[in-house]
Amino acid sequence: MTICPCCGFSEKEIYNPSKKIRELRGKRSKHTKKLLRMAINVIQSNIPSDNNLKSEYYFYQSISEIKDNATEYIVSQFLQNKHYLKGKGFKYLTAMCLNHKKNRETISLNERLRIGKPPSIVKLKEI
Repeated sequence: MTICPCCGFSEKEIYNPSKKIRELRGKRSKHTKKLLRMAINVIQSNIPSDNNLKSEYYFYQSISEIKDNATEYIVSQFLQNKHYLKGKGFKYLTAMCLNHKKNRETISLNERLRIGKPPSIVKLKEI
């Protein structure tokens, strides 16, 4: 029996998105769960087409293989930039998560160019 990694479709199991959402959410750390819940709430309240369990389940299933620290960074960027007010929902957030690994080096380089690097540590000698 094979399970689709993107949508979680299985031929033998009965489809129950609430149960599967709970299982996928249970694998995350406490802080990640909190951030994901905040993102899901703002997406579902601002984007009517994403306000259903099926979309939420597909989102959780598609990011199930992504590590917590990357997910936290991406979701916080999504919430901070308020992409949900521009009509960008679960699919956009999923694409951000899936492409983060490819774009990580360029993102960090651009952040360093935009913000700058911290000053070096100066050790003072006692006289």
